[in-house]
Amino acid sequence: MSTPTSSSPSESYAVLGGEGFLGGALVSALLSRHPASHVASLGLTQRRFDTPSGAPYRFFRTDITSYDSVLAALRASAATTVFHTASPHAKASARVWREVNVGGTAALVRACRDAGVRKLVFTSSMTVVYEQGVALKNVDERMPRIREDEDEGEETYAGTKAKAEQLVLEANGQDGLLTCALRIGGIIGPGDRQVLPGFIGVYNAGQSAFQMGDNLNLFDFVTVKNVVHAHLLAAERLDAPPLPLTTLDNRLPAIACTVQRRALPTSKHPEPIDPANPPPSNDPPFPSSRNRWNQFFRPPTDAEDSSAPDSDLTLAGQAVFITNGEPIAFWSFARAVYHAYSARPPRWYEPVALPSAVGMLFATLSEWAGRVQGRRPDECGVNRAYMAYVLRDMYFDIERARRLLGYEPIESLEEGIRTGVEWYKRDEAREQERNRAGQAKTK
Repeated sequence: MSTPTSSSPSESYAVLGGEGFLGGALVSALLSRHPASHVASLGLTQRRFDTPSGAPYRFFRTDITSYDSVLAALRASAATTVFHTASPHAKASARVWREVNVGGTAALVRACRDAGVRKLVFTSSMTVVYEQGVALKNVDERMPRIREDEDEGEETYAGTKAKAEQLVLEANGQDGLLTCALRIGGIIGPGDRQVLPGFIGVYNAGQSAFQMGDNLNLFDFVTVKNVVHAHLLAAERLDAPPLPLTTLDNRLPAIACTVQRRALPTSKHPEPIDPANPPPSNDPPFPSSRNRWNQFFRPPTDAEDSSAPDSDLTLAGQAVFITNGEPIAFWSFARAVYHAYSARPPRWYEPVALPSAVGMLFATLSEWAGRVQGRRPDECGVNRAYMAYVLRDMYFDIERARRLLGYEPIESLEEGIRTGVEWYKRDEAREQERNRAGQAKTK
């Protein structure tokens, strides 16, 4: 596992969206990791007021959709490294997605270049390669970004994130700016107000006894602690020289935050692992002959030396997937959340498994009912896009992140569920207490 090193006092960080779930956790980590550096939070509303006296934290009210506002904040903060974590809610309108994800990112990229920022780390999404109904099984960064034709209909959240990622990566190397994108899975942990609350809402609605599909599809999630760790590593590695090709001679060990997991294709032990016949412990590294099926291969041109370092072995200008490396059956994850949340014995031991076709029919009927009420499909309780999403495999190969960032998950999925649900229950109790106090005042 690689641990980011402390920066020099001259380094200055700015987090766009620094008052949100991920951004707030990143600001806290920067203050802890780099106590000698200035850390700025850029956003519309300040929520952090408990920073220790003397901490180099500053808040700048910033409208991401305004180039002038972003440029002024970057210049005032003297930022040398910028993290772009700002993103609208997945249930926002298409107009908001477009203005923030596309227009806002374009404004930020331009402002970074004009303000002399050296590094820009963009928080992207694993959905930038997702096409509705298409299973993604252990895919890597060779999977192309989705493209949407604006003339065919309303833009989607994933489509606008894909456009934003493209804007960031195309800016790499312009005016001294180095950029990269981290494609994040569903983030869980303390402060999560989307993923875990969604599952808990299903439980509280009495729907946890039902399961759509056979629960054989694997899904990737990631804890906020691991996401923050990846961002810190990215900021450190953006200006690192290319890795030598000999790095690829070394096989990667299996990721094992909780239990020994399925090995990656270039890991220490090739798949499948037969428990009755384990591989020898002295299994040596193998010569790395990269081929056209491998994500690190880039055939040299006639003018290039075939022995020269491959440009794909640098982080700058690239996107990498960040997950926990622990793909899990979707409904098994849901039941783990139910179990962590409720003191009552959950009904996860007797789920009623409904065929996938029944799930899609239910989603279709839900959309029709919503259309009658004037609601968009994404505003319905269950829609076809969501159902197609949870009924397909969606997990990723994170070898590129492990190679280029030195990223290894530092927190298990199990721990992320536990701490995230504990935070949610405390927040839920505070909200209930506020409601009781408000009711008492009205009497």
